[in-house]
Amino acid sequence: MAAKRDPIHRWREEYARRWLSIDFTPLSDTPFRVSVEPIFDDLRIARTSFSPGITFRDKELVKDGDNAFSLLISPTRNLEIKHRGRELRLGIGDATPLHVSDTGTVGSGEDFAFISVLIPCLELEDRVAHPDDAVMRRLPRNSEVLRLLRHYIRSLETSHFNGSAESRELVRGHIVDLASLALNQHDTVGESKLSAVVAARIAMVVEEIATSFHKPELSVGSVAQSLKISPRYVQRLLEMTGTSFTERVNELRLQRALLMLAGRRNNRQRISDIAFQVGFSDLSHFNRLFRARFGEPPSSVREYAPKWD
Repeated sequence: MAAKRDPIHRWREEYARRWLSIDFTPLSDTPFRVSVEPIFDDLRIARTSFSPGITFRDKELVKDGDNAFSLLISPTRNLEIKHRGRELRLGIGDATPLHVSDTGTVGSGEDFAFISVLIPCLELEDRVAHPDDAVMRRLPRNSEVLRLLRHYIRSLETSHFNGSAESRELVRGHIVDLASLALNQHDTVGESKLSAVVAARIAMVVEEIATSFHKPELSVGSVAQSLKISPRYVQRLLEMTGTSFTERVNELRLQRALLMLAGRRNNRQRISDIAFQVGFSDLSHFNRLFRARFGEPPSSVREYAPKWD
């Protein structure tokens, strides 16, 4: 009865060994914690987080016949991996391919997480000359291709992607192509026209704008410099999304201003302060854009909008 109440035992029997085909051994008396966040089911991409311990596939688990490559990406530091008689430590942003048909362990003496991408062998063999040679080779975080792949996966995660069968097939191809480029040790791809690279670049540009839109100095040039691509390439990428740089930035700023004007938290802030805080440097320009976007001036929104925070 005590074993049945044990959280590790319950997680192992009801979920881990049955669905994830992994197991877990704790390394401390810290209460057991685990979370699994699916990102893209077609390639079994998921972010899994644990309290200190070791996840493993033993001889019993590898009998499941799974014959895929697992590209393991580390979002945490000091991720210790043992596989095929080798040991490897990954830092934040590093990655390495594993083969799930072989036993191995992944873990850390502190809280840790990993993002796993499972790619069927046949799909990699069509793109990578000797995929087995890449197993347990460190893919460094500063690799441009790996950076593109991380951002592409993050865009799927943040958008909670759930597209049509056609769009899912496209996404699948992009991920496999980017993973293959990383395994082929293509550290740089420049302003490639490859569909997977373009899609990942778009994700990076959109994310950069989404995190920096409130900065008055944000420009096409600053985004290009941050991502180490040309300003013209940034513009071309945004054109593919159907919006220009200015349209995307203004929409994010206006939406943030709307939320602030309608919230109790900011009801003592002047409208001009809110405009400047979201990135506008000209109050009259902000007022014109706001009225054109929402049909009312900022003062009316503040006066009549329901206060929800």
